[in-house]
Amino acid sequence: MRVAHSADGRYTDRVGPLFHRSPVKQPFAVFVLGLALHAPALMGQDSAAAFPVPETIRYPAFLQSGESRFALGVSFIGMPAEIVQEAASIHWPLIGFNVKVGLPSHFVLNGEVSTEVLTNHIEAGGAYTFRLNPNLHADIGIGFGYFFGQLHQFGFKDNAHGWFTYPQASLGYNFGKLALTGQVKAHIVNSLHVENGEAGIDGSQNFFDGWSWRITLEQLFWKKTTVGLSFQMNRLKFYYPQWMLFPTYDRYFWMPEAMIRFSL
Repeated sequence: MRVAHSADGRYTDRVGPLFHRSPVKQPFAVFVLGLALHAPALMGQDSAAAFPVPETIRYPAFLQSGESRFALGVSFIGMPAEIVQEAASIHWPLIGFNVKVGLPSHFVLNGEVSTEVLTNHIEAGGAYTFRLNPNLHADIGIGFGYFFGQLHQFGFKDNAHGWFTYPQASLGYNFGKLALTGQVKAHIVNSLHVENGEAGIDGSQNFFDGWSWRITLEQLFWKKTTVGLSFQMNRLKFYYPQWMLFPTYDRYFWMPEAMIRFSL
């Protein structure tokens, strides 16, 4: 609708009483009109193109074949009191390094290394990424992990190692300069061996270990660097960082986990 003016510069009745009766309402009407005109850019499909989230690790973004992304960070895990046998949970820090490499046909290769010196975990796998709309992406994939640890100090002579399989799926939305991603992950223990210097060897084979649910917010931090904040709830019988506690409970525990990652 075009706005017509009278000879004295005032708005005519052609644009309606909203502009004509009150000068206070004029800025509000201009704001509403501007919001309506720009709503497709704010809520629609062009926001991700105008302000893409760079270097995301958790968000299921499309990567060109050969394109790679890296991130470094730390995780903190709260162990249940029944395992640590203390009134308060112990938080176990894990240093983590992540890598993503684009493959042809929307496939992605994922890798992660986590360590706390005495415990080390290596995971590698792949996922297929697909687009539900320009902002809403999803992926489904699988990962394979191997962990090993040793404690040969303070009179201990303990060793552990095991293989895991991790089916997983993610759903993420790109809001522009930030992205929100949810993931569900199943834990399957293929083999697990824990050797205590006094108690001998405890081995387990092929059992379903539980689930993990994670939500991640990734946002531009500085230039092209992205910071990612995650909260994860683990519902597991065995979680590899706890191997030194030699848990003997055959039941599931809730173990919260907080993570922070910076893209490199």
